[in-house]
Order: sequence, then structure tokens, then C-alpha cells
Amino acid sequence: MKTLKMINKSILTLMMFLLTVNLKSQSKVDVEFNPNIATYSIVEYLVAKHQGRLFYIDGKADIGHLPLADLANREMEKYDNSKIIKAMQDYLQVAGQQQDLTYQVLLKHNIFPAKGYAFPIEENDNVKKEAVEKFAEQLREFYIERNLGKFFKNQSHFIEGAKNEVRKNIPAGYMAKMEQYYGEKFLAYRFWINPLDIMPNIPVFWHGNGPMIKSDKGQIANMISSPYLPLEKKNNIRDYKEFGFNHPETLNFLITHEFGHSFVNQHLGPYEGRINKSSNLMSEALVDKMAMHGYSYWPSCVAEHIVRTGEIRIALADGNQKLAESLRKQHMNDYSFVLIPEFEKKMEVYENNRKKYQSFKEFVPELLNVLDETSVEKVRTKLGLSNVKYEVNLTVNVPENSGDVYITGNQSSIGNWNPNIIKLNKTGETTRQITFKTYPDLKFKLTKGNWETEGKIDGIEEGKDVSLSLDKNTSLNYTVKNWKQ
Repeated sequence: MKTLKMINKSILTLMMFLLTVNLKSQSKVDVEFNPNIATYSIVEYLVAKHQGRLFYIDGKADIGHLPLADLANREMEKYDNSKIIKAMQDYLQVAGQQQDLTYQVLLKHNIFPAKGYAFPIEENDNVKKEAVEKFAEQLREFYIERNLGKFFKNQSHFIEGAKNEVRKNIPAGYMAKMEQYYGEKFLAYRFWINPLDIMPNIPVFWHGNGPMIKSDKGQIANMISSPYLPLEKKNNIRDYKEFGFNHPETLNFLITHEFGHSFVNQHLGPYEGRINKSSNLMSEALVDKMAMHGYSYWPSCVAEHIVRTGEIRIALADGNQKLAESLRKQHMNDYSFVLIPEFEKKMEVYENNRKKYQSFKEFVPELLNVLDETSVEKVRTKLGLSNVKYEVNLTVNVPENSGDVYITGNQSSIGNWNPNIIKLNKTGETTRQITFKTYPDLKFKLTKGNWETEGKIDGIEEGKDVSLSLDKNTSLNYTVKNWKQ
């Protein structure tokens, strides 16, 4: 006969079981393959081969360690691909050197060869929106012309093998832990494998992206993932028993990172104005370190800091001190996310006050105080950069009738890359002058007030910054040959 205590314990056990089942059902990660994204990756490599390099892709390197991408490339070599190569190059001139918008739009597009979109495109820049829609249609036409539907179907052995590697390595109940930490749940979590993403031939590599999709029923968190491991080249694609995704540590890291963006980014968006008030931390300290990793936009850099802080805190909450220490070292030393300690201290406040802050969303205003409480000097010290400033006396020779001339660059004193804030003094019809203070690492450009009228400076490659490393007060003299029209 059960006692009341035993009955209560049984009821509690049953409730916990049901809660666990409920969380698992809501937190299941669906692993899929998206032909739209795969088509885009095929074209990325065609462009990289044509021009030598694109993003992180070396178009001259052998890609035999990525069997499906290598097979697709050999198939494409049979054709004249100049049309789609030009289409992507034209598109990137508008969209910039990034993939976020493209991935988001291709996920929202109906699966090729179908036209149209399953979800609306969220892009406020109409020029970019028109460009990406045009390019998506060009990709769809390329998909049809090259019969890629049949190609992907014929490679189902490899694609299904890759999906199964991911499925077996996703930690049980992991998304429930992330939901608990951030105090939020999404309608679905979708992991899109991309075995055609071109990565270098090194022992462990990865590339991920985490777009969010809003539907009528709720939000869908997505992550797109490259393979992680190079594979030994075989004679036939059907001979492969490993598919490049069988690396649990990397999978765990990427799930936390990319799905972390789904939990974090949407709640930072409303505070973009506040974040940009501290953009001098980027331009005067972090810009060189961040640009080499593709984070040249300050709100994106802040989001990366916070997501990576979340990875560390979730590892600690999961009892994995070793992983937390490894992530700290990697993010701070290898990738220069040096504000992580400050963000960690704030996140501890969040963790210890969950009654007050029931979700990450509620804590964001407090978390962003990190940006108000630091300074350029502190960040530069963390990065091992000098805090000495030098005086620069700049004289610029310009064409006749140039009118107002502006300087902009990586210093607050010259506008933090805003092209129409700091105007040079007119000292003659064809001369302009300005004196300003700068840290030793100086970069700047000259404009007539916007990027469409950027100056072409004698001795500087078109489109490049004037880049200097100073060790004393100095006078500089440059000549603008002409202005962009």
C-alpha cells in the first residue's frame, strides 16, 4: 500500500516525465537539406574560381575533401557559367560581402524550381531587397538549366548520410536547456545541412548561419551548417560511409552559437540606436580584429559578443567547466571578443535574478550597460594596442570645382566612417586642410559628402583606405585625382 508521501512522489515523478516529454516535443531539431542554399553554394564556388577568391573561399584550392561539392563542380565544368557568375558579382556589388541576407531569402523562397516565397522578406533597404529577389530568380533559373533537382536526387545517399550524422550527434534535450536559459521557446528548430559549402582542408572546420523566420503560427529558428571534417577522396560518391558531419563537439558548439543568434538578435534589434552610440569602440579599437572575421558592423559585433557569452554561460549551467574555459580562450584570444568578461558579469546578474528577469528579452537593457561602462582606451588595452595619440596635419590637393570635401575614417575625430560629418577647410581652389588627433593605427577616405562621390587618391588602390601606422606627430599630403560620379 502506497503512503501519501509515496503517492505525492509518484505524482511529482509523473509530472516531471510529462514536462520532459512536452519540452522534447517542442524542442526537437529537424534536420533537413535545402536545394536553394545548395545551389547558391555551387555558384559561390564558380565565382571564387573565376576571380580567385570569394569570402573565405579559395577558388584555386582543390576541394576533393568535400566530395559532393567537388562532384557538383565537375558537373558544372561542362557548361559556360559566365551568366550566373556575372549575376552573383552584380548582386554582391549591391548586397555587400556577406551571406546573411541571401541565406534568409533563399530559406523563405519556395523550394526550387517553384517560384515565390513561403514567408515575406524582411529587408528595409529596397535596393537590396530588389537585388536579392532578382538574384534568387537567377539562381532558380540556373537550378532548372543545370537540372540540379536531378543531381541532388541522385546524391540522396550522401545527403541522407550527412543528415543522419547530425541527428545522432544532437544532444538529447539540448534545445530545452537553451529555452530555459533564455526564457523563450520557438515554434520549430531547423538544422539545414549544406555539404556543398566550400571550406578549407584543415582537421576541423565549420561555417554556420542562423536566420530567423517569422510565421503566422510563431517563429522558426534556423541554422545552416557546412561540414566539419575533410574526407579522404574516393572513386565514387556512393563509396562514402562518412559524410563530414560526424564531429559532436563542433555540432554542439554550432547549435549553441547559431540557435543562440535566434534567441539573442531579435531582442537587440530594437536597441540598435543605443548600440550605435558606442560604435567608436569598433572604429577606434576593434575594427581591424573584427573585419578579418567578417564582423565589420558594430551591432553585429555586439550580437556576436553576447551570443558567445551565452555559449560560455550555458556550458557552465550544463556543468561543463572545461568547455566553458575552452570557449573563453577561443573567443577572446583567437577571435578578439575582448568584452566577454564584462558581458559575463552582467549575465551572472541575469542568472541570479530569474524571478525579476524571466527572460533574456527583459534583461537586454541592463546587459547593454556594458557598452556604456567601457571606453576605447580599455578596449585597446585589452587588445594590446597603444593608447598614445598623435596630431596629424593633412593637406589634400583636389580637382578644380570640387566644392566641399570630407574626411572619414576609423577615428572619432574624423567621423567614424560617416562620409559627411567632418569637412576639410578650404585653403584654396584646389587645396583642403585639416588637423586632428588619432591613435597610431589610422585609416581614412575622402569624399564629397557620400560614398557615391568617394575620392580616387593618387598612389592608393581604388576603393582602398589610406592606411598608416604612426609613431609621431606628422604632416601628410595627398592628391585626389578625381571623384566617383
